Amino acid sequence: IGLERELKNKPAGIKTNILICLGSALYTSVSVLMAAQFAEKGHFGDPARLAAQIVSGIGFLGGGAIIQARGTVLGLTTAATIWCVAAIGVC
Repeated sequence: IGLERELKNKPAGIKTNILICLGSALYTSVSVLMAAQFAEKGHFGDPARLAAQIVSGIGFLGGGAIIQARGTVLGLTTAATIWCVAAIGVC
């Protein structure tokens, strides 16, 4: 994901998509590991909270990628790509 965008010189190319996916995966892994670690000590948490924050943060980035200029909206595909890649990372 992002290779075609990279080849056409569009925003959010392959490197951006890789970093978004990797960041989402790392934060999700940390959330699950921390929940498991604290559960062993009797403190129970909700690892889904961090995933919810990833969705919110990526939505904010996607909103920043969408630009309205001269009556047209640009960046919807960029925003959708960012959101889908983050979802892949969370999975």
